[in-house]
Amino acid sequence: MSYDIIYNKQFVKLRQTGEVIPMLLSGSNNCFEIGLGGRNGRRSRDWSSMRYYNRKGKLSEKPGFILENMDADLRKMIREHHGNKDEYMNAKPSDIKERFGYYASVVVGSGSCSGTSWERWRGVFANGIKHALTIEELDKLGVNIYFNAYGDSPDGKPAEVGLKTERQYFIELKKWREWQVKSEKSFSLSFTPHSTDAVLSRLHADKHRTPKEKTSVEQDHYFALVDEGGNELLRYTSRGYRYSYHQSGKHYRTEVEAEKYRKKLVEDKRYKADIWKVKKIEGHCTFYV
Repeated sequence: MSYDIIYNKQFVKLRQTGEVIPMLLSGSNNCFEIGLGGRNGRRSRDWSSMRYYNRKGKLSEKPGFILENMDADLRKMIREHHGNKDEYMNAKPSDIKERFGYYASVVVGSGSCSGTSWERWRGVFANGIKHALTIEELDKLGVNIYFNAYGDSPDGKPAEVGLKTERQYFIELKKWREWQVKSEKSFSLSFTPHSTDAVLSRLHADKHRTPKEKTSVEQDHYFALVDEGGNELLRYTSRGYRYSYHQSGKHYRTEVEAEKYRKKLVEDKRYKADIWKVKKIEGHCTFYV
């Protein structure tokens, strides 16, 4: 089965029109890059503005209109499957929403098509809109968009240049529209650098925050969660909890912190959460705050 994979997103915000350009990093599951020794490398992928979203040739659209059209597409899909003679394809609306990727032949991130729900697919665009960056903001990160033609194109197409400002975008867009009319060819937008890994690294660079420096605090006591046998709680796991016979469990700097965690265990109905009591333990302890 052939399907498309959405690896990442970075929408572009146009202040002049109030629109966004949906830019997706995507590729087919059946296409691979050339690896070492001529063998298949990873699945191929590229940044594009038209592969998954295009309304009558428009590269950009108002955010609300994008989501409205997506919702309309879902309703259309539900209508098309209603009454389908194929038992598996004659799905209920709830099944189409839960396993949307199967019916649309698309995967968001990793996993199978059936593992991509409608909410996950729609979330790609909703979150992309929310975190869209202007062309100028992208330029500061060392990422630029550029127009490019599909396939073999005749002479006369505009030069493919990295765009640094919104004004430049609209100037170049006019040139490419004129070329499109004359040549009857299509074009799209992509990102530079041409390496998809380099683009992702630059887009995420501002998210790498410097860890907050912590100060050590010395105390002659600490607080712990202790059961009737004097065992200190270490941590909870998916199968229960772990504890220590000695004073080497989870330490809390204040009684408030310990009590807060104890209450959370009870509220979450964790296994035997009610056996733990907060106790002050005398002894040297170092905390980093």
